[in-house]
Amino acid sequence: IELMSKAPSSAPSVYVTNDPLLATHRFVHTNWYPVYRPEIEPEGHLWVAAEKNLWPNVSTADPQTVTVLIPEDQTVVYSGTDGIKYDKIVVRGVLTIQPNNSDVFLTTDTIIVEREGVLDIKTDSNSPYTITVEIDGALDVLKDPEQVMVGILALEGSLSIRGNNVATKMAGLIDDAFAGSAVLKVKGADLGFELGGELVLPDTQTDLDVAHWNFPNTNYVDQTEICTIKNIDTHILAVVETFITCENTLVYDHSAGSNVAYITRSINIVTSSVSTDRGHILHTGVGKFEVRNTRIENFGRTTTDIINSTQMSPSDLKFGPLVKQMIVSHVGTNQIARYAVHAHHSLIEAHMTGNALLYSPRDGMVAHNSRVHINDNIIVGADGTGIFLEDGTETGPVMNNYVIGTGGGSGGGDDGRFSITKGKDMAHGGFGIWCRGRLALVEGNHAEGHFAMAPYAFFVHPNFIKEKRVPNVPGTPAVLVGKNQHEIGKDIGGEGLQLQSYGGFVNNTAVATFVIGIQLSYFSSNAGDEVGSIINGAKIKALARSGKGISTIHSRIFTLSDVTIEGVVEENTIVGIFCNSCNGCVLSTPSTNLVVENVAFNRGGT
Repeated sequence: IELMSKAPSSAPSVYVTNDPLLATHRFVHTNWYPVYRPEIEPEGHLWVAAEKNLWPNVSTADPQTVTVLIPEDQTVVYSGTDGIKYDKIVVRGVLTIQPNNSDVFLTTDTIIVEREGVLDIKTDSNSPYTITVEIDGALDVLKDPEQVMVGILALEGSLSIRGNNVATKMAGLIDDAFAGSAVLKVKGADLGFELGGELVLPDTQTDLDVAHWNFPNTNYVDQTEICTIKNIDTHILAVVETFITCENTLVYDHSAGSNVAYITRSINIVTSSVSTDRGHILHTGVGKFEVRNTRIENFGRTTTDIINSTQMSPSDLKFGPLVKQMIVSHVGTNQIARYAVHAHHSLIEAHMTGNALLYSPRDGMVAHNSRVHINDNIIVGADGTGIFLEDGTETGPVMNNYVIGTGGGSGGGDDGRFSITKGKDMAHGGFGIWCRGRLALVEGNHAEGHFAMAPYAFFVHPNFIKEKRVPNVPGTPAVLVGKNQHEIGKDIGGEGLQLQSYGGFVNNTAVATFVIGIQLSYFSSNAGDEVGSIINGAKIKALARSGKGISTIHSRIFTLSDVTIEGVVEENTIVGIFCNSCNGCVLSTPSTNLVVENVAFNRGGT
């Protein structure tokens, strides 16, 4: 999905104006970004440059009036807690944020890592000290009409955030945990949980009527809650079990077999509770991008409302190459692409691994026309979708993530907005993992809680993805680089491109409340194809009274290999496999070991 601005011409502009201060934007990789410099700051604002490789002393400055510049020739380490709210931190040299015998706390509106700049935020596994980077700021739509500031931006710079490895990210409840109790019994020993650490318990209530026309406005209350660990006691019996005592008693019941998620990390990237606007993390172009073992909380600004982006175009003034004065014709009210963690046309192999991402009003971890390894994360309460593969050209694996839905999202399907937004406003309904294409391996993921639509969804509508070409990013299979979906399918020959051709959907599970367990839309197939895309090893357990296990749209054939669809509620109205709008076809599901248990109807369709 592209932002509304357009790229400049390839020819350099001719300088004709006497006032370069009239320039408002510069072009970086694929989009326009605001120009910022000392000359255009409000009165009383300061730019202070690091010297002698030291963080500058600005302790007497008023809150959020200081921009710290790390010049190209400076290598600076920040290990402080100075209590200052910085306006901006601009990194053109090297800035390392790491503890030195104490916790680190840094508050700013925006951090910008410029091309060839390096921001390295890291902790040491041999040290108990932590880092908190707090975003506290307000958007200025006059200077920043596309609302890209407020957060951490790597504009062809190198951004590395590396916390300490977490031994255990999720653990199963052995017994029911009841409201009024403070004790959890979980599987395993030496889990690596720490006193004072936090666990998320997913909503495990059953018998919700998700197919009701007015759901969730039927007295539904999300029952996700957090346990702060007060005590840990391990018993080694026939089954190794650990007793965890929470600081407070539970408000809700949580069922045995559900999984608690450990969300404490040594690095915290958070939006301040008093910030006017929420932060976001974005990387684009070259450089480096990795976010590992980090807690990211209350990030992302785009909501699940209909996308309403700023529209702007360049004036006739010319300032030289890649710089323009932009004239705004419309200020957006729900700007696209301001997601919690976002690789936006990144030209490097990126990593989002081992993180705990909590609460985003739209999407959690996003790969957009980028190759990103999205592995081993905990994602809680991303209203649109926990993981979003946006363009269909993404080839990085999505593996071993635990996504907990909290009932957010529009509750609507993607077809409702596809035509009016030309396929740009997608994955808003309330999903766990949402994929536009068939090139990424989605394996070993697990979903619990409540999803307003589906834990897993593929929407491979050809009208959007047919001309999208796979970017030339390190790690991408060479046979895919530069090709669109049609060309890839033609190279394969036979029955063409399927999920299993270069990616796959393998051993993914869900125990949750949902409208649909796995949603599969617009999978074309040749008339002679007797296999189709393979759904391999899925286990889908529905906690609701209604809904569907697997639902297809405009698709003729899938192979279901070792797939289980199971209802929990007796006398439910669940349909195991539902075929929607396949133009009079009969959905074929050749299977090896398909199990459909305790659902009202094995098959259904329109």
